[in-house]
Amino acid sequence: MQKEEMHHGNAEGMEPTPVRIDFDDLISDELKQDVHESVAKAFGLDGLGGIIVTNAPNFRETKERVQRNMFRLSQEPKELLQSITKTDASGAHEIGWSEREVGAPFGKTTNKLVTFNRAFRSGNPHKTAIFQDPRFGKEGESVWPDTIPRFKQDLIDLNSLFIPPVLGLLKYFDKYLSHRISDDKQGKFVDSFLNHYACDHRLLMYFPLERFETGTENQYIWENWHIDHGLMTTLSHPIYFTRQGEIHDLDNTALALKDRHGREHQAVFSQDEFLIITASAMFIESAGYIPGTPHTVRISEGMPTDLYRLQAVSFFEPDWNYRMTIPTGESFQEIVDRDPCGFEYRDTDFYRDGCYFKEFHDEIAKSVYNLK
Repeated sequence: MQKEEMHHGNAEGMEPTPVRIDFDDLISDELKQDVHESVAKAFGLDGLGGIIVTNAPNFRETKERVQRNMFRLSQEPKELLQSITKTDASGAHEIGWSEREVGAPFGKTTNKLVTFNRAFRSGNPHKTAIFQDPRFGKEGESVWPDTIPRFKQDLIDLNSLFIPPVLGLLKYFDKYLSHRISDDKQGKFVDSFLNHYACDHRLLMYFPLERFETGTENQYIWENWHIDHGLMTTLSHPIYFTRQGEIHDLDNTALALKDRHGREHQAVFSQDEFLIITASAMFIESAGYIPGTPHTVRISEGMPTDLYRLQAVSFFEPDWNYRMTIPTGESFQEIVDRDPCGFEYRDTDFYRDGCYFKEFHDEIAKSVYNLK
């Protein structure tokens, strides 16, 4: 195993530039050298922390149908929305419609956001499941609104565009790490996650800013720097709706990222593209060579205050029963020292080698959302 310098020493002012990769190149079985170089540039220790995926077939139309469905769903009677609101026995995990107060880092809550949550899973490598994921099972089939017949299929169609590029990235992460981790861990991303993963898909609707009380915690949901919990997150460009359900064109995504050196960048991509960034579990699984990407939603300058903001996101995660390891055999502190930002915004310092992903996920939730 070849050990790298802990910091690449990116010169001041030499800021990373956005990397765009073609959808077909990412989903190809072929491992292409130019794509590998782009992935290393985007996600490595001097990168922006994400890539923009281009030329996904019929992506804009598919995404817009899903976002329109979500707006239409939000206008349905309360009785219908309550009928597709499901929680597990603990009340901690929701699928379907959700309009309860949402936790936002760090210890804040808001009631100015509603969501539709639905998870999908591929395979299960574990003969004995220590943890049963409540997002999967019979309850998950009773959350689809009958009043919008294509709601389920449209969401499945969108997910079929979100997931393949994420899976395609796995082999490039393996190549990027091939000279950095021990021989027995080579190919770990493909081996561990190509056929055994969970995707938590969420449709988000932010209420108009005019409903926010200036200076209160509710507005905090729009501007809170955080890193997601899993391996990767896919984010679509938002659509803005008037109260009448008409689209109001805004080019700005209102999304900001922090690169590997802590510098802020506006995420500029179009309605025809989507963004893939990395999350906290990736930091552990890559031995710190692929940090998670801090991001937040900014309020766009000059944005009308009477618009609803609709967005589709997808969280790519290990199975809850996956055991996490640092593939170099290093300690957690050693991989933190590799991070140019010194682990800024990465609330995972409780990590225990060999823990289950569910334990890791729950500890982050306790830390970020001040849960007990």
